[in-house]
Amino acid sequence: MGTGKKIAIDIGGSHVSACIVDTSNTGSAPGTVMTRPLQADSNAAEVISVIAGCITALKDTTIDGIGIAMPGPFDYQNGISAITKVGGKFGRLFGLHVRQALQDASGTGDLPMHFCNDAHAFAIGARQVLGLNGKKTVLLTLGTGFGSAFLENGALAAAPEGLPSDAFFDCPFQDGVADDYFSTRWLLDTFRQQTGVMAPSVKAMAEEYETIARPVFQAFGRNLGAFLRPWLSAYGCTDLVIGGNIARAYTLFSAPLEEQLHDLPVKITWCMETERCILTGAAMAPHQPDNTPVRRTTQPVLPVTLNNTGEDNYTVFPSFHTGHPVEEGYASLAAAVKDDNLLIIDGYDGVLWEPFRAALHQALQTYNLPVYWYHAGVCLQTPAAITAMLETYSGTPDAVFGKRYDGSLADFFDPEKLFSIRPDNTPGLHIIYGTGAALTGIKGRTLYIDIPKNEIQYRLRAGSITNIGTPTYTYKRCYFADWPVLNKHKQSLLPHIDVIIDGQRPDTITWMRGPQLRAALDVMLRQPFRARPWFEAGVWGGDWMKKHLPGLNTDEVNYAWSFELITPENGIVLEGNGCLLEVTFDMLAFHNNRQLLGNAAQRFGTNFPIRFDFLDTFDGGNLSIQCHPRPAYTLQHFGEDFTQDETYYILDCEPDAQVYLGFQEDIQPAAFRGALEAAINDNVPLPVEKYVQQFTAKKHELYLIPNGTIHASGKNNMVLEISSTPYIFTFKMYDWLRTDLNGRPRPIHLDRAFDNLYFDRKGQTVPDTLISKPQLQKEWASGKKWQLPTHAEHFYTVDRYEFSGEVTIPTNGQCHICMLVEGRQLDVTAGGGAQRFQYAETFVIPAGAGSYTCRYTGEGTAMLVVAYVKDNYC
Repeated sequence: MGTGKKIAIDIGGSHVSACIVDTSNTGSAPGTVMTRPLQADSNAAEVISVIAGCITALKDTTIDGIGIAMPGPFDYQNGISAITKVGGKFGRLFGLHVRQALQDASGTGDLPMHFCNDAHAFAIGARQVLGLNGKKTVLLTLGTGFGSAFLENGALAAAPEGLPSDAFFDCPFQDGVADDYFSTRWLLDTFRQQTGVMAPSVKAMAEEYETIARPVFQAFGRNLGAFLRPWLSAYGCTDLVIGGNIARAYTLFSAPLEEQLHDLPVKITWCMETERCILTGAAMAPHQPDNTPVRRTTQPVLPVTLNNTGEDNYTVFPSFHTGHPVEEGYASLAAAVKDDNLLIIDGYDGVLWEPFRAALHQALQTYNLPVYWYHAGVCLQTPAAITAMLETYSGTPDAVFGKRYDGSLADFFDPEKLFSIRPDNTPGLHIIYGTGAALTGIKGRTLYIDIPKNEIQYRLRAGSITNIGTPTYTYKRCYFADWPVLNKHKQSLLPHIDVIIDGQRPDTITWMRGPQLRAALDVMLRQPFRARPWFEAGVWGGDWMKKHLPGLNTDEVNYAWSFELITPENGIVLEGNGCLLEVTFDMLAFHNNRQLLGNAAQRFGTNFPIRFDFLDTFDGGNLSIQCHPRPAYTLQHFGEDFTQDETYYILDCEPDAQVYLGFQEDIQPAAFRGALEAAINDNVPLPVEKYVQQFTAKKHELYLIPNGTIHASGKNNMVLEISSTPYIFTFKMYDWLRTDLNGRPRPIHLDRAFDNLYFDRKGQTVPDTLISKPQLQKEWASGKKWQLPTHAEHFYTVDRYEFSGEVTIPTNGQCHICMLVEGRQLDVTAGGGAQRFQYAETFVIPAGAGSYTCRYTGEGTAMLVVAYVKDNYC
């Protein structure tokens, strides 16, 4: 059982105060207060040393924790200083993980250390010390800065209606912000300008130069009243409490202040026990531990080590053997970086930065060296500025669609703040960490933490991470803003990364040296490989994948999708000495897009053009009636360079399975739209077959769905969707009156659909032009090559090889995306490497391979589907 006693610390611009507070006896006064002078413009080591000295002097008392009141801006949850542009005050602490530095310097170890805003501490303590009971109380601390806090019925209030969202200090006033006018520096500067006298302090102004200082104090009071009046009136303030060092001179400025507020029903209290209030509040400030779960999903995380089961089955965790070591754990990483002086640890969105930092710090403590952490996150623009910047991109009202942001990660940061992170030139290890850390321009060994897109989404759903620089956590923001800028940033860093870290596991890491990563990518770009697939449930999802793909969690409600190869969201898993490390698929294109895409690289750059995914409706339901946007619409509205042209390859189906494709001959667009609106507005079922053609699904048949074509897969199909890569631009017109798995209506986009539909894809035109007619291209003793022609709108084509024994297939300068759609397994060799692929596994043959040999020794005939970009579209 705890003692209830805590060390309380108040960090001011000129001194540090500390004492023991008995929080179990809230009526008692703090213990003896020690005060130590502090130069707020000193370097970080000196500031930390003074504060730590106070803790050390008091820690012989048995205590439960340490409460520290700190001026803002400050990340109070994590203990990181964001103070900058405040007259040089604590500028050398900017970005520093103050809590960790204090714990190390004071030797307090795991003893809880919590921070709170000094104005909030004043409010909490003043409520106790002064016995405040007002309905709406505004509390100010006037000193080095302009502190403010709000109490409603005795409880600390954040962003109360009628007041600023956080505090007064940065509210506009005259030619600047409030902090410029209601602080020590304004009084001293104004006094010097008006009198030519340089007073050492406000106290000296009030006592030694009272007569000539009075006009300055009166101006201060008038300004303060003018600033407060509209805020207090809008809030309905009942009590105003003013403390801080400047409040001690209140007799010199109270009259003009009260004159400004004379007609407001506000009781003014001047607090002469500011320090006692702050110390009491620092000890008593509530601290809420973050119990947010890391991820929300039923899917397992990638294991640390290779699981050799000896079984030849579809695997959900495919890996590529690199011949280079993959290391595991924070201890091994600490050993690798302990002799450095400066580290830059950058990373993708979704990194759990504080758990990572704490674990690596603990591992570094083995080497008994000072370690200072500086977080780049404090350099971000304000959430309001970022939201405004993205308003026409991911900030659109549409819940699903936005426009791809074409800027850079640097746009999310304040350049002046990035330059303000400058570690001391002192012994030890100085680490700049956080997404965008490399943007500080500080040179040091560069580490990069990668996170797979599926894990990012699991963390978004749990609320354990947010979008860059804002408290939101939406997939839409990720897709249209965060991921595009992070991809550009990662691409720029890839040639310079010294260590790559896989940060998807909450309790450990795996890592690899940068030169060995790039060497592994070189090898992959000549050999066959698989991306790591991931799986999602959906309202129409089925159970074919549950029954046929080992390793999936069979407790999941269903599996609607498999992201077999949707490269913006897939990873590649590298294996070295039995350990697994995942990086995003796009690293291959960032490293060498010519080797990956060959002739198509000129058109597609680092965008991978083709995707393979599964749509499983076995014992599920029909997909929505839908279409996809035309190319010009896609570019104009979404900022995508190419559109979502699809095909359905029927991997398996039941006899009653249907494919909905194209309009009936007698389609009347106005009548069709009216029926759709009746479904939306009045819940009237749509007679789909009256408007849309249905075809009995046939195994191994290819249905062509160029942009603007109405379509859907019916129940009891296992569709291999072969498509161009864009994958979220589905305009639903009718969704069978369903809600999603969470009971919410699924978005319908009638206007967008009708802007893109081709109503001339109807009647006999549909089976003539939208169902592929296989053409025999080559025949040999043990096999055949068929082309499955696609529509003129499709920039890719599909071949199917039916064979036994061996067949060698040239890439002809194109990247091939392949799947064994009949037969148990296939051995594939290319570029000096060999891989075995199982039924229904998607694999990639980079253009740089030149050719690849497939060997099938199983029963019957193998069927291999191959998709690649048409030469005339490069």
